[in-house]
Amino acid sequence: MTTPQRRLLQLFAFLSVWTLVVVGRLLQVQILRHDDYVARAQRQQERTLTLSPVRGSILDVHNRVLAESVAAESIYADPQAIVDRRATAKALVTIKELGVTASDIQEKLGGDGGFAWIARQVPLEISARVRALRLPGIYFLDEHRRAYPRGMLAANVIGYVGVDGAGLGGIEHSYDSYVRGRPGRVTLLRDARRGVYLVGGEGANRAIDGNHVVLTIDAVVQFIAERALAKAVNRWQAAGGSVIVLDPSDGAVLAMASVPSFDPNRFRDFPPERWRNRNVQDIYEPGSTFKIVTAAAGLEEGIVTPSEVINCGDGVIRIANNDIHEAGGSRYGFITFEDVMVHSSNVGAVRVGLALGQGRFFRYIRRFGFGDRTGIQLPGETPGLVRRTERWSQLSNASIAIGQEVGVTPLQIAAATGAVANGGIRVVPRIVDRVENTKGEIVYRPPRPEPMRIISEKTAAVLNEILKAAVSRGTGVGAGLPEHVVAGKTGTAQKAIRGGYSPDRFISSFAGYVPADRPRLVILVVIDEPKDDQYGGTVAAPVFKDIAEATLRYFGVPPSIPARTMDIGSSLAAISQESGSDERALSGGRRAGVPDLRGLDARAAVASATAAGFRVRALGSGVVQSQLPLPGDVLPENRLLTLRFAEVAR
Repeated sequence: MTTPQRRLLQLFAFLSVWTLVVVGRLLQVQILRHDDYVARAQRQQERTLTLSPVRGSILDVHNRVLAESVAAESIYADPQAIVDRRATAKALVTIKELGVTASDIQEKLGGDGGFAWIARQVPLEISARVRALRLPGIYFLDEHRRAYPRGMLAANVIGYVGVDGAGLGGIEHSYDSYVRGRPGRVTLLRDARRGVYLVGGEGANRAIDGNHVVLTIDAVVQFIAERALAKAVNRWQAAGGSVIVLDPSDGAVLAMASVPSFDPNRFRDFPPERWRNRNVQDIYEPGSTFKIVTAAAGLEEGIVTPSEVINCGDGVIRIANNDIHEAGGSRYGFITFEDVMVHSSNVGAVRVGLALGQGRFFRYIRRFGFGDRTGIQLPGETPGLVRRTERWSQLSNASIAIGQEVGVTPLQIAAATGAVANGGIRVVPRIVDRVENTKGEIVYRPPRPEPMRIISEKTAAVLNEILKAAVSRGTGVGAGLPEHVVAGKTGTAQKAIRGGYSPDRFISSFAGYVPADRPRLVILVVIDEPKDDQYGGTVAAPVFKDIAEATLRYFGVPPSIPARTMDIGSSLAAISQESGSDERALSGGRRAGVPDLRGLDARAAVASATAAGFRVRALGSGVVQSQLPLPGDVLPENRLLTLRFAEVAR
């Protein structure tokens, strides 16, 4: 073989091997690893981003905005398009509102990827300053951020959202599926010259905005409640407090305040314990406000009457080798049950609780809603703590009668008080009225459970008169209003600690409603660990007064105190529903005359007559025009009082 032939053969062999290598490489790229290389190319040239929808607003009952989504921009970088990463990081860090450090930015820009977030949902005025830097490789994406224009107002009710737009607390969390909407998609493309383009976000990929949630909260009433509560917590250097204002007729929560609170615009700046809603998440022993339940059960079961005389043992009663004393060292002897409530006698309430027995008492506790969640549309609600009777000790009946050995939430106490205000009918509290779409059409309205009668109208009317007396001449006098009759009950509870009760840590409270005979508002005030004073009448009752007075004025409720009133206290002390010795013990052996009920409305007249020991026959409606027997006549043997009502022209 000649030399030229040998060289030609060598060239042919080289070309054959080269051809095989190229074909093999093409086989690997185009067939064996085709999908892998396509994916790598896509990662370098395009990226799919999620477009957050406009989250729906949260509104108060009058459509005032409590939470909304406002325009914002997110800032991202293409590290491969940045020439001087150190200089870029140095420039970005000069804008302190971005909340990033130079090392953070350099770390984000240090990878080989083609995308890195710099800051999410930045206010437009901040992103404009970044845009003005004209930094290569820094880009902007239109988004929305959550804003709470009223700051801390109702923060514990509304809740807050994370940077990804998910609700993390309050209504933002419980109604997240309604307000968050449906996210869209947009594709970020980069060409050979490293230009960046956004495509998509239309049709099936477009974002669908969320719905709006309308609350029963009234922003003005909420402000009134929060201002009064914060003032009291500061005045008494308390650990915290809560207030609930609701409409007893339909259970609508008009205000729900917790102190201390937080600003949802920057919730991470506050400790997590401030995020919680004390009104549904905190359990406490209510103390004497629970005597409303004790009294309702005793009256309903006929265990006691308002004028029945109870032996209060000169301030102490011994149960199962334990002495139960009156608060503040008070010492009462024989007093009527009405005065037991008026003066908040522990011994008197214990005697009623013992007379009820475990079974009956437990049934009424459960009937008033204790031991169950109310079902309000807020996350984290606790059912409280009510032990079954099998776990009661010999002391439990007595302790629970005065609000110990039972754990409740403020909302449960407010709802129970509302049942009395509502004539014995318990209405489930609610805080969400409806959900509307962006066109204003109602897409969801929370179902309302049927109201349930838990005590008779007569019992509620009698208890109403007792609670009015507790404010007019008892421990709740600090809650009284000059233009409206208030009914309510104070509470002063030692805080439970391991092995007993704290000698110096208290929860002071007041639960009441106004106007007493035509209730518009139920208000509960709870002050946690006040200093210098612990009594509900001193610490919490004035807060009720401040809130009630301002709210009734805001609602335009006319004065409810009639031109003439009747002092029921004297008649209750003079007329007994019991026989013989009890009547003589109460009235000194004298026969009392018939009270004058003319001019009173139906509820007040029937309640007053019933509380005074009469059987009532009512004719018509409106206010009392006439009565038989006439005022001042001798009390009839059958105790029947006929009241004729007539409407009054307005």
